[in-house]
Amino acid sequence: MKTVVLAGGGHTHLEVLRRLTAERDTQVKWILVSASRYHYYSGMFSGFAEGLYTLEEIRIDLKKICENKKIDFIEETLQSFDPAKREVVLSSGERLSYDRLSLDIGSHTAPDQIEGLAERQVQIKPAHLFPERIEACRKAKELVIIGGGAAAVEMAFSFHQWKQQNGRKYDRVTVIASGNLVDKKTDSVVEALFTHKGIRYVKNDGAVKVADRYVTTESGAEILFNEVIFLGGAQAPALLKKSGLPVDEKGFIKVNACLQTTDDSQVFAAGDCAALITRPQLPKSGVYAVRQGEVLHHNLIASLKREGMQDYTPQRRALILLSTGGKQALMLYGKWRQFGSWAWLWKNYIDRGYMKKYQ
Repeated sequence: MKTVVLAGGGHTHLEVLRRLTAERDTQVKWILVSASRYHYYSGMFSGFAEGLYTLEEIRIDLKKICENKKIDFIEETLQSFDPAKREVVLSSGERLSYDRLSLDIGSHTAPDQIEGLAERQVQIKPAHLFPERIEACRKAKELVIIGGGAAAVEMAFSFHQWKQQNGRKYDRVTVIASGNLVDKKTDSVVEALFTHKGIRYVKNDGAVKVADRYVTTESGAEILFNEVIFLGGAQAPALLKKSGLPVDEKGFIKVNACLQTTDDSQVFAAGDCAALITRPQLPKSGVYAVRQGEVLHHNLIASLKREGMQDYTPQRRALILLSTGGKQALMLYGKWRQFGSWAWLWKNYIDRGYMKKYQ
């Protein structure tokens, strides 16, 4: 009997679970270890924050999927793993031996360089923390979002929209970004929408310190807050570097095109926690993580059978649909930038279709 441990319930492992059948090879034992029994779909976070979706609509029951497919499910956090011993250690202290280990443990959002952030932020990663903490952000008189990127933009619009529709029109949402929000071509559109809606944008001025009531920026500005969120990019879990396997300059574990770690063919990784050496600049995005699932499923099984494996090749262009509140969205695809209600309807259709595959 061989054992495959899937550590983490992220987008990629969710697709692996979907492709596994109850009638598969009985000589291979599959175990999913997840900090939560639910996978929360990040593509619908902004809609949930705005009040467009219920909690049940944005989450998938991993335990139920595992029960249906005769996969062992353990609701615990991965604390560490030892490639030499082929062993993982869970939050309870339990140790599991593996023949193949696959990591899809995501990232966190508390960079060390911003003093005081870790202690004071509303932490929405890991994803299962998000629903419990969203209410504090909705009701914060002064909500500050630190960072650029699609997540920061969407959440700013969504919280602002919720406040407008729920009697909190005098609350303020502020976005602090040291560089581009999304990219040069998109930022002018986003900035115009921020201005139109009354979202404050502190431009090209990164946060350096979070104290009890104020976020201090590089220029010395002090931004008042009641709640603060960091959405300025993925941060690598410390356990990756501690494993002794090669990591990139940001601490994400290096994998080849087959999604195997570069120094250990028994350990695979995908999603946000992985750094693809063939595409080192690949964004940390669910758009890519979902597509990795088919390749990872094939390669885990092929590796056990000593058969040929497949390469993961990221799509050249990724469709991005940014919700901007009020059931409107901005579509980004290659050089195209289009805005309107139709873009939100398209996003809603895609997101609900994605959830239907797994729920």
